[in-house]
Parts: sequence; structure tokens; C-alpha cells
Amino acid sequence: MRLPAGPRRVARYRTVHHEKNPPTGESVSTDLTKALKAIGYADAEIPVLMESFPPAVTEYLRDFRLQEVRDIVETLLYIYIAQNSASSRGEGAGVVEQSCYAYTSGPLFALRQVGLIESASCHGTTVLNATSTGEAIARPLMEARLRALDIGGLAREIHEVVPALLAGTVKGSFVNKTFPSMLPRTEETFISFLLNNCPGLFLECERFASRLRAAGCAVLAYAYDLDGARADGVVYTFPPEFAYILKGVLERIDPAIREHYDMLLESFYSTFTVLRYLACGEDYDRIRASAAHRRELARVLAELDDAIYVLEGVREEDGVDLARFIVKDRNLYDMHLRDLGRALMAEVAEKIVIGRSVPAEEPSSPISEEPSLDAEETPVLTPVLPVEDEWEELISPDEEEDEETIEEPLPITPPPTPRASQTPTPRPVVPVETSSLASDSTQTPALKPTVFSGSDRPSRVPADVPRAGGFDIFLGHAQDGQQVNWSPGRLNNGHMIILGGSGAGKTETIRCVASELAAKEMPVVLIDFHGDMAASDGDIRSYKIREGGEYYFNPLELDSDIDEITPLRATSDFVDAISINFPTLGIQQRRKIKNIIKDCYRTSGITGKTETWTRVLDFDDIEGEIMNCEDEAIPAYLEDIFDYKLFSGEEKISIPTILSGGITHINLNALPENLRYLFADLFLRRIYYTLQATGEIPRGAEDERAKFRLFVIVDEAKLLVSQKSGSKTSIKAVLNKYATEMRKFGVSLILASQLIAHFNEEILANIAVKFCMRSENKKQAQENAKFFEVSEKDLLNFQPGEGILIIGSEKMNIRIVPASERNH
Repeated sequence: MRLPAGPRRVARYRTVHHEKNPPTGESVSTDLTKALKAIGYADAEIPVLMESFPPAVTEYLRDFRLQEVRDIVETLLYIYIAQNSASSRGEGAGVVEQSCYAYTSGPLFALRQVGLIESASCHGTTVLNATSTGEAIARPLMEARLRALDIGGLAREIHEVVPALLAGTVKGSFVNKTFPSMLPRTEETFISFLLNNCPGLFLECERFASRLRAAGCAVLAYAYDLDGARADGVVYTFPPEFAYILKGVLERIDPAIREHYDMLLESFYSTFTVLRYLACGEDYDRIRASAAHRRELARVLAELDDAIYVLEGVREEDGVDLARFIVKDRNLYDMHLRDLGRALMAEVAEKIVIGRSVPAEEPSSPISEEPSLDAEETPVLTPVLPVEDEWEELISPDEEEDEETIEEPLPITPPPTPRASQTPTPRPVVPVETSSLASDSTQTPALKPTVFSGSDRPSRVPADVPRAGGFDIFLGHAQDGQQVNWSPGRLNNGHMIILGGSGAGKTETIRCVASELAAKEMPVVLIDFHGDMAASDGDIRSYKIREGGEYYFNPLELDSDIDEITPLRATSDFVDAISINFPTLGIQQRRKIKNIIKDCYRTSGITGKTETWTRVLDFDDIEGEIMNCEDEAIPAYLEDIFDYKLFSGEEKISIPTILSGGITHINLNALPENLRYLFADLFLRRIYYTLQATGEIPRGAEDERAKFRLFVIVDEAKLLVSQKSGSKTSIKAVLNKYATEMRKFGVSLILASQLIAHFNEEILANIAVKFCMRSENKKQAQENAKFFEVSEKDLLNFQPGEGILIIGSEKMNIRIVPASERNH
């Protein structure tokens, strides 16, 4: 008996010479010509298409039913079209196997048996590709569909900007043949920026893609980044011949209109690229390679004139003279960039106007219709992705994700059937029940509300009674008055983020958490960019870093007890930190700075041998070498470091003293902004190395306090976070680099900012607790509400100190008790 094909097992598809055909005993000999006709190919083309099938394949397919042969051929075409949906290092690498389950696993098994597809495993994900034989069969089938495509009809029905935009994405060595099926969540790429700022453009592009899909010239597949091992949602994927489709459509558009949109999009692209470069330090090489980008950079720098110092151009070896600058007022600089970004968004909305007021009806196939099939033949089926409940059966119980283990790679999570627009329904915010967070009945949860006496529920230990070996930090009260504690030792890590606009109570929350930690004799470091984090009273060790100040630390000083910091490692970290804070510093300049520092180490008699590390590399020696450097751009970048004596002074900040306990306040408010972030970056690196030399926290410690050696609290933490995760060219900022590693050595990070978007996936994946307070404006509320799945109105109406606390999948409203209402 023939088993139905299904995604949970490999179906026993009939293979030649192995299985008898239907139970009646009748032989089945399927003519491939009938299958091709059933798929929709014209009679006149079928003889030519048959020639692409090797005799062995034709013979293999004879023992399948007509519907089965159609499924096999359609699955092969699907894989051929979708082969660019999974990518590695920016190039198409195939299609993930899960995308093909709409066809069941039976056709996949048959295609493997006959050698038309091959599979490979990457980070535990199976990726499929057509073999050379499979491509030789699929290519003529695809070309026949293209010949039947009504290119003229597409050109008349689709707005002229669509093919111009999509043609602009195929420039370069790798042709990008995907388009999102839903509005992108971020604006990291030019096309996602355009789509988010011109929703009508997205609908028109999606309409174009739907037309091609109806014609069998596009498919829906799961975009998958094989390098990062993550799914990026459902996308329309176009065939290798997509460029020919665009060429045909563009040739039917008025040349003047086509040129207008080409120039308009090129102008937008140059501005977008330059603004990304100035904001994130990305696309430097792309700007150097394009005269248009360089002209746009010069124009934008003129707009930023009052916030920067423009340096004299340094001509590179290839003759390109790229403008360089130093930021003199970071706030003004960021404000101008935001204004320029808004201006670009407004210009996009103004100049790309789609006249279609409502989404069009679902289009019929542009392929010309063939005469109807015989009554006994099965109608042509358009392959579709499975809906969500079908996918849920693919995951066996032992593959389900453990909520407490957030570092494990996430499995592919298939989205529901895509829609043009989708508004998530906010989940109600409810107090967290103790039982939902405890890993066993003998332990209390990480977020532990006290139950008052007299309740019908089982009584629990009040929050103000210390648990044996427990480590509970009092935060505030839930809506029902229950006390809420944060117990970092019960969680996967002790990291927390605090979000909120101006006046929401972030600073007071930070002070309260710091004072509670200090009361339990835990060491706390406040990295304060604005000088307002520390309380005015209490026992606080404060270091104000300023011009000519008495306090300093030397990032190039070595310690024989910390063998992780070698001369080369200290040099690399110093130059990396400079590169992050001065993003326009060129590669050649970085190399020269490294060589100068290495020469200074050698001159001071400091080598890789630890016995030489008792000697000190004086920053005055480095200053002399830097200021005499023949490349005048280098002194211009670094002279503020030496003028402010940032890394030299009278009293060195002692990290062992910091680790001894109490609150240490590093006040950086008196420094220029770029020096604040540079100092903080290098100081946090030194703390990490010091704790790394101490060794990892022993596992299985019963005392939760013993899991922590230091709590680091950073306001405006976005300034120490890389804004793009997974970038292969940019240098990782300090918090990205050590967010995962720090917890092993007993460091808890408490990071504050305004928006959830200030923390990329790399940071969020390593944060156990998230606390969102009142938003300052509607835009902030929109950003944060999406992540926390609440209404924007809630975030705008919170009172100071109120917010939403999330631990894992649990969420509750709480109010932070201010310091004035606490007992200490």
C-alpha cells in the first residue's frame, strides 16, 4: 500500500523495479508529456522540453502516477527558483529544506534518488540545491515560462519605479533575487529604508512579485542567513533569469521616465549610504569607490560644518582624496544627522508617489491560458508555503527550546502565512506567578512577588525575609501591591536593560538598584556620561575625569598578574577603541598608530616576557611620537587625548579597590563626548581582563551572591554598543564583545537607554531582564511597544517610576520604590 507523503517522515515513493503499481495490479506508465501539459506548458514546446530530460530520468518517472510526476517536476522548479533564498557571505547558497515541505518530502526523496538535487548541512540546517543535471532540466522549463510571460502587460500594470528599483538591486557580482513579503522591521539596507518610508512602494513591489509568482516565475521561501544561522522571514524569490524579466519590463517604459527614476534612486542611495557611514562608520570602501558618493559626502559635511572639524584631505595610494573630519560637538552632530535623515525620508515620500489608492485584486497569471485539460486530469496546483500549524508538527518534543537557555541557537521559527499588513495583538500584562518561573519546587523564582497573609493561595516566604543562599534585590511593587525582587543568581545571567524617555525615572531606578546592591556589600561601577547617576548622599567613591584632573588609568600599562594583556593585545584594544570612536580614521592611519605604540614599548624595554611588564609605558613618550608623525591626520585625531591628559595624572584608579565593594562613580561629564566613550570603552576592557585573570566563577555554587564579583551600570549604553550585529567589517564595540563572556567571570551589566532599537540582537540575546518605563514621545512609544507587545498608550501614560518588567516570557507592571521611601 502506498503511504501518503508527509513532512514528518520520508514517504515510500515508488522507485523503479521496487514497488508494484496500484493495488488493482494494473501497470502505470506515465507519459512525461502528459505531466508537462498538466503543469501548463504549450503543446508546441513540450517536445523540446522533453529533450532536456536524460533517458534515465524519463524512465525513472514512468512508474509514478501523473500527479506524482507533476509534484516532482514542480518541486525541482521550486528549488531551482528558490536557490538564492539562503545565503552565505552575501551569495546565494540554496534553499533551506523546510521551505520545500509544501511539496511534502516524497518528491524530495525521488529527486535525491535520481540525482537531480543535492543537500548539505550548515549549522544544523539542511540546504538544498539543484545538481548540474537538475539545472539542465529546470532551466529550459523556466525559460519556457518566461517566454509565456506577458511582459508588456506587466509593464503597463506596474508603476515605473518598481523595475527601476529592483534593477538597481542586481548590481554587483551577486544578483539579489529576493524581495520581502512583509515590510522590513529595520532600515539597515537601502531597499528596506525605501519600503518603510513609502508603504505604497512596498505594496506595488509586492504586487509585481505576486504577478510573477502567479505565473510560476517566483516562489515564496524562507530567507536564511547561513553565516549567522538565523531565519530572516518569508521572501519572494526570483529565478536566475530575473534580470531578463527586468530588462524586458524596462525596455517597455518611456526612456525619459526610466532615466528620471534611475537618477532619483541613485541620489537617494548616495545620501542613504553617506548617512550610514557618518552614523555607523560603515560603507567606507563603497564611498571611496564612487565619485557620486564622495560628492554627496562633501555636501553633507558642509551641512555639518558647525559640529565638526574638517581635516586636510589625505591622498591615498589610488589617488582618491576622501574628506576626513573630527566631531567637535557630538550632540549637535547627532542632531544634524537625524535632521538629514528626516529630510531624506520626507523627500522619498514626496517624490515616490504611487497613485493606487487601494491594493489591487489578486492578479491572474500573465501566462497565456491553454485549452482545458481532460476531465480525468488533475488541475494545475500553485505551490504555497504551509501554514503555521502544519509547521508546528515538524518539531519533535526533544527539539523544543528551553526557555532558560537563551544562548542556544534558535531553530527556524516559521512565520504564519504572510499578509500585506499585520498588527500584533498586545498580550495582557499580568503579575508573574511564582510557580511559572521556578525551575523546581524547592526554589523561589527569579522574579518573586510576596503573597500577603490571608490569601487563598499557598503561603510563601515574604520577600523581606532573606532566603538561605539567596540574593534578592528589592525593586518595587506590582499592581496588586505585592513586593517584587530581582534575583539575578537564579537567572541565566545577571544582565538587565532599562528603557525610558526623559523624566521616566531611569536615573532614580539606577540609583535604587545601585544602593540595594551596595547594601549587600556588592561592588558597583557607575559609568556616567552626564554626571547625574550617583546619589548626592551615601558612601560613594567618585572619580571625576577631566582636563588636568588627578585621576587616570593607563590602558597600555601591563601587569604580570594579568597575562591576558600582552603588549600586542593592549595595543590592538587601544587602536580598536580609537577606531570605534573616530570612525573616519583610515586603515593606514590605524596601522601607523599601532606601529608607533609597538615601537614605544620596545624603546621602553617592554617585550612579550612578563618580567619586563613592571616597567611603565609613559603616555608622554607616545604623545611625542604621535605629534611628530608625518601623517598629519593622526595628530589631529589624537591630540585631544594628550591635551586632556586622559591617560596620565596624579592618582591611578585602582581596579582592586573597586572590586573590594561599594559604589564607584566614574564621572565623565567634563570630557568631550568622543573622549567620554573612548575612556569608558578602554576602562571596561581593563575590568574584563582583570576579572578574566581571576578565573571563571565556579559552577554549582549554592550561594547566589558568589556568582557575582561586580555590577557595571551604564547609562546611554547605546554609545558602547555596535549598531549592527553580525557585521564582518566593523570592529565590535566593547559591550558586544564581552556581553556573553562577562557573566562567566562574575560581571552583571545593567544598561540604560531610550529605545529597544539601541540594542541589537547580539546584546538582547544575552539579557535576562528587560524593564521598559515611560516613553518620551510617540515615536519612542511605537518602537518599544512593538518589542514589549503593549499599546503605545500604556507607554505614554506611565507615571515616573512605573514600567513593564519582563523576565523570559513572563511580564508584569511594577512601580519602582524611590530612594526616599526605602529604609536605607
